[in-house]
Amino acid sequence: MIRGMSYPKGVFYMDREHIAHATITKDGNIATTLLPFGTEGLWFFIKRTCFTLPIYFIVGLIFTTLWIWKQPGFPFYFLLLVGFGYHFVFPYPLKQYHGAEHKVFSYQGKKTMEALEAVRSSNIVNRNCSTNNVITFYLLFLLGYYPLGGNGAACLGLIGVWAIPRFLKPIDQKIIFPISAYFQRHVTTVEPETRHLKAALLSYISLNRKEAVNEEMLLEEQRMDKEKLRLQKLHEERERILKETEYLEI
Repeated sequence: MIRGMSYPKGVFYMDREHIAHATITKDGNIATTLLPFGTEGLWFFIKRTCFTLPIYFIVGLIFTTLWIWKQPGFPFYFLLLVGFGYHFVFPYPLKQYHGAEHKVFSYQGKKTMEALEAVRSSNIVNRNCSTNNVITFYLLFLLGYYPLGGNGAACLGLIGVWAIPRFLKPIDQKIIFPISAYFQRHVTTVEPETRHLKAALLSYISLNRKEAVNEEMLLEEQRMDKEKLRLQKLHEERERILKETEYLEI
C-alpha cells in the first residue's frame, strides 16, 4: 500500500520498501529523492518534517508543554489538542502540497507527467487522509469531556482514532468521513499550483519506478519514445512499399 504525507516544504509517498520525496527548490526547480524505508530514509523523513514546522506551532507546543508541567492536575490533553489542532492552522504551502498529494491519489489513470491536467481536475478529498483522525479525536473529546474530564476524554479520542476505522466502519463512513471531507475541502487543503502537482507526481513516479526522476528525464524519455515510434512507423512504411514493389515486378 502506498501512503502519502505533505509538509510545508514538499510531499512524500512511501511503501514498505522505499520513501520518495519531492520539494520545490529556491530556484523553482523540483528536486526528488528516493531512499530505502530504513534508518536513512526515516531519519531523512524526520528531519524534513519536524525541522520545517512553522515557528508559531513550535512556540505554541513549547508554551503548552511548560504550562502543563506547572499545573497540579497535569492536563496532558492540552498537548493533544495542540498536536491534532495543527491540521486547522496548516501553513498555506502545506495546504497546496496537501491538495496535490490528494489529487494524485484520486486520479485513477496511470500517474505520468502527461496526465497533469487530468490530475489537476481530480478530487481533492482523500478517503484515508489524516484529517479523519483529527475529526475522530475532537468529536470523541467533546463527547467525553463532561463525564470523563479532559484527560479521560483525550484517552477516549485516542482509542477512537485507532478503533473506529477498524471496528466501527459505519460510523467512520457515515459520520466521520463526511465531516472530514468538508474540512479537507475548506480547511486542510487548497487548490495546488502546477509546480505542486508536478512535485507530487514526480514523487509518486519515483516511488513507482524505484528511482529518483525529474521532469527533464521524463521529457527526454518521452522524446525518445516518440522518436522510436516514428522510426518504427517509417520502417513499416518502407517494408510495405517494398512488398508492393515486389508484387508489381512479379
